[in-house]
Amino acid sequence: MRLLRPAISVLVIPAVVFLILFGFLSQSATGSSSNKTRPAIPWERQYKIKPSEKARLTAADVIGPDGIVYPDWTKCGVQGGIPEVEAAVSIEDFGAKANDQIDDSEALAKACLAAGKMGGGAVLLGEGLYYLDRMVTVRHDNVVIRGKGSGKTNLIFRYAIPDNGVAFYNPSEGGKVGRNTRIEIHSKPDGLMKMSVMVDDTVIGQWSRSQHSGNTFAFTIYGRNAISKISDGKHILKGIAEYTDGKKCTKEISIILDSKFNDTRLVDDTRAAITFAGKGTVGRKIKLSRDGKRGDMTLELESTDGLQIGDCIFIDGPATERWKKLTQNACLWGSYRQYEVVISDIKNNTVTIKQPLRIEFPVIDGSYVQKVIPIQRCGIESLRIEQTENLWISAVVFYNGWNCWAKGVTVKKCGRFPVYGSMAKWCEIRDCVFDDAWFKGGGGTAYTGWDRCWDCLIENVETFKMRHAPLFQWAASGCVIRKSVFHESDGQWHAGWTNENLIEQCVIESVRGHGGYGYGMWASPPEDTAHGPNGPRNVVYNCDVSSPRAGLWMGGMNENWLILYNRFIADSGPGVSAKTASFDHIIKDNVFILKDGKSPMVLLATSDCLGAEITGNRLYGGNGRLVAGKAKPTVFEDNKAFPLGDAARPVPKVKSIYEWQQKQ
Repeated sequence: MRLLRPAISVLVIPAVVFLILFGFLSQSATGSSSNKTRPAIPWERQYKIKPSEKARLTAADVIGPDGIVYPDWTKCGVQGGIPEVEAAVSIEDFGAKANDQIDDSEALAKACLAAGKMGGGAVLLGEGLYYLDRMVTVRHDNVVIRGKGSGKTNLIFRYAIPDNGVAFYNPSEGGKVGRNTRIEIHSKPDGLMKMSVMVDDTVIGQWSRSQHSGNTFAFTIYGRNAISKISDGKHILKGIAEYTDGKKCTKEISIILDSKFNDTRLVDDTRAAITFAGKGTVGRKIKLSRDGKRGDMTLELESTDGLQIGDCIFIDGPATERWKKLTQNACLWGSYRQYEVVISDIKNNTVTIKQPLRIEFPVIDGSYVQKVIPIQRCGIESLRIEQTENLWISAVVFYNGWNCWAKGVTVKKCGRFPVYGSMAKWCEIRDCVFDDAWFKGGGGTAYTGWDRCWDCLIENVETFKMRHAPLFQWAASGCVIRKSVFHESDGQWHAGWTNENLIEQCVIESVRGHGGYGYGMWASPPEDTAHGPNGPRNVVYNCDVSSPRAGLWMGGMNENWLILYNRFIADSGPGVSAKTASFDHIIKDNVFILKDGKSPMVLLATSDCLGAEITGNRLYGGNGRLVAGKAKPTVFEDNKAFPLGDAARPVPKVKSIYEWQQKQ
């Protein structure tokens, strides 16, 4: 998206002819004619392109079979498809035995390490129950954890906080602590308000509950926090947890502080029962010397020192005050304009990348690239994972993972997320079932989707009792969620300038009661201090969405969203509601069943919701109005209203735009 400067002049909207059907579309429904001045779109429009506008088309655009210009999803999911990985080792080779109630986490970790050192392969688990009392982290490429089937192989994750309420996950009793030693305290989360870490009587770190702490149970600092205050030698490390009822829980262990100790030991990641973890970003940040524009396949940098052909790079456009003012973003944190790509060529200070940019990365905001080292081609297959404790731990996470996958996995009662990506690229979740979560009290939990992920795919997944599913958040772009069913949750573009993502051929049955908002689909507004706005050209294609509230609610700053060939069934509220510079949308050939007798098919709530094309839609019920609000559509054709009643889903000529693109 071109967000380099505000638009200079007020845009002139071409005249349109409105169809007056059943007497339902009136001047009062589409905005007052007394508004002589229309507000400008906040930046130069880029995404609503006609196929005939050849000069505007970029490498990031695909002309669809219906004449609509779409994002490109041809490089989505595991590149080349999920491979059939040959077996390398069995968990039984490392001491595990099914159904014996004994902790198998060490055996699984050793088996994954052995497979990784062999260059990769599958770690086989047999039929029966295996128990994990600690988290397991996979750090080698090409490692797959494979069971005999989700109804046959069961992993019971039963990590728990001791009865005294607090424990040190690291270091161990009598351990040596250097500057880079990870010190991590775990506390029972129910009612937890504060965690403190002390060396003898000196506080070296504290955590206190905030609005978005959710079900936090862990607090991490590093040895440098102690060494800067305490002399080397033997000391007592104390962990203190404080609760709403005034209760305090304390754990003490002895340690040896050593300021010269270079601690290279890797501690298992506590974000998930099983984490596939890459190294992440390394080296220095290299700023762009020329704006990275949408569709570009080259980046001009201040330097290419340290970069090589084949390197993976992370691209970031920081959320500066200039950019936040332009987008009206009130959020105080988060990730927004980001992407990850591969370098295919380097000439002087110019790198060629293998995929075009989806949004812009302007020099004025300090946009930069940084090398990233991901874990690659790992997966988990054909098993079931159940968590027994109410702790904020996910079942499986791909962290800095590329080309990783989950296939044929059932997750029962995850602590946070069932299977999730974070800083992930080309990952895939397919043929999975995710059933319920322990904690749904806010702060980021019980989601199914993609978070800081790029070009990732979810297909043939069924979820129950999640908060937000399907979901995109925090800079997710180019991701696809398709052919899936989501029971008792709402669809979300939850935060952070998500862009060019696709939800297609999905069923979403939104309800209240599991932490969802009650809309069929919801996109966070710019004034939301916890989430910020979402970006351009997200697509909903051939879906069936039912909800207590509005079918689709767009909070603002959303450019050229494509809402095509869907059915929305809403108990109350509009079919589509847009506000605050939510503009240039194409709403085409949808069916809306609105049960409240009060709401319009489309509500353009603020006068800056300009440029909408609303064509071929069918409204059943509502208040009979096809469009209402303070803005008028640019195109309004062939929309019809009928009394409330059942209506079948639309049947587009091309049922899947994703599959259509793959075949072209």
